[in-house]
Amino acid sequence: MRVHSLAILAFAVAVLGSCTHASASGNLVTNGSFETGDFSGWTQFGNTGATGVSGNFDGVNPEDGSFQAYFGAVGSIGGISQNLATVAGQSYDISFYLYNFGGTPSEYMMQFGTTVLVDVINAPAFGYEKFNFTATATQSLTGFTAFGFQQDPHYFLLDNVVVTTSAVPEPASIVSCGIAIVTGLGCAWRRRGLKAAV
Repeated sequence: MRVHSLAILAFAVAVLGSCTHASASGNLVTNGSFETGDFSGWTQFGNTGATGVSGNFDGVNPEDGSFQAYFGAVGSIGGISQNLATVAGQSYDISFYLYNFGGTPSEYMMQFGTTVLVDVINAPAFGYEKFNFTATATQSLTGFTAFGFQQDPHYFLLDNVVVTTSAVPEPASIVSCGIAIVTGLGCAWRRRGLKAAV
C-alpha cells in the first residue's frame, strides 16, 4: 500500500513538472553579444574612455561569438544602456557574463529599470562568470540602464547579455495539467479500490 501511494505521488510530481514550463520569450536585448562589432542597439553614457568592442582582448577570447565589450573608464563610471519593451508586473530572467582583470579602484553595477541588481566596489579579479537575476518590470518600457563600470588600473569585459520573459504556466496548460492529475489519480485510486475488493 505504501509503495502504491508513492507511485501515485511520483505520477503527480511528474505531471506537475511537465506543466510548469511555458515557452519563455526570445532575447529582448538587441546585440547582446556585441556581434555587430560595435555598440549598435546600445547607448553609451557617462565616462566612455577606454571603452569599446573587440574580439580577443588582452589574451581573453569572447565568452560567446566573436566579440565582447570592454570597459576601462578611469576616475568615474561609464557604461551602456538599452530600453526594453517590457510589461509592467511581468518577471524577467536576466543573465550576462562578466570578466574582471582586477585592481582598485574599480566598480561594476547592473540595473534593470530602477532596480539595482548588483553593485560591487573593488572586486578581486575573476575570469568570465555568469550572473543570473530575476526582476519585475514596473512599466511598459523599461529603461534598461544595464551596466556601469569604473576600472582605473585595468578592464572589465562583458558578453552574452540575455533578458527573457520568465516562463510561467499558461492558463490552458494549468487546466490541462489539472485534468491530467485528477484523471490519473482517480484511475490509480480506482485500481487500488478494485484490488482491495478482490
